[in-house]
Amino acid sequence: MIDCTDEYIYCETFHVKNRKYRRRRVKRFLIFVILIVLCGYLFYHINGAVFNLVSEICEDYTYSAALSSINKAVLTSLSDEIKYSDLIKVEKNNEGEITLMSSDAVKINSISRTVCENTEKILTDRLKTGIPVPIFAFTGIKLASGYGPAVQYDAITVVGVNSDFSGEFTSVGINQTLHSLYITVTCTVDIEFLYKKRSFNCSSGILISEAVLVGNVPEVYLKGAL
Repeated sequence: MIDCTDEYIYCETFHVKNRKYRRRRVKRFLIFVILIVLCGYLFYHINGAVFNLVSEICEDYTYSAALSSINKAVLTSLSDEIKYSDLIKVEKNNEGEITLMSSDAVKINSISRTVCENTEKILTDRLKTGIPVPIFAFTGIKLASGYGPAVQYDAITVVGVNSDFSGEFTSVGINQTLHSLYITVTCTVDIEFLYKKRSFNCSSGILISEAVLVGNVPEVYLKGAL
């Protein structure tokens, strides 16, 4: 009787301990699964909502900074007044009709190169200290993105700057045509966030010079670039 009772008590104790051990294993497994799910959600949230919101704020600020830098660079590069005749040569026949329009490629390329170099330098210096991003923007919640102290976000790189000259003809009277010359500057900027990167372009067209051409302008020039 005593031996059986001891064996019964031993078996009962063993089963109780075994059940507690299994419960602990189940709890640990559930906690592990929950942690995996939370980490996955956090990764997805940062990879999506947070990245999109932060890059959107940086893009808006960079776009404004790029336009300001382009305008300043053009003014700096063209400090000396450039005349229309310095860029475009117009020849006419005895009847006053325009027979030839040619652009000074060397002068135009020199202006383009100077404008690009100055724009890249000004914009890079402007973004060197970073972009102020409200700290609540890193929550990924758009309604809260404008609150909290600003954090200087500096993972921004000016990849390159390109420029292009273009012309526009506008009729301003009988046998009178206004020829406007523009330079369009495009800045390519990269925004990095963790392991992701987003590239975008900022462009601005600025009037360089213009002149009123008196005489018939051939159709070939009206449809041309300059």
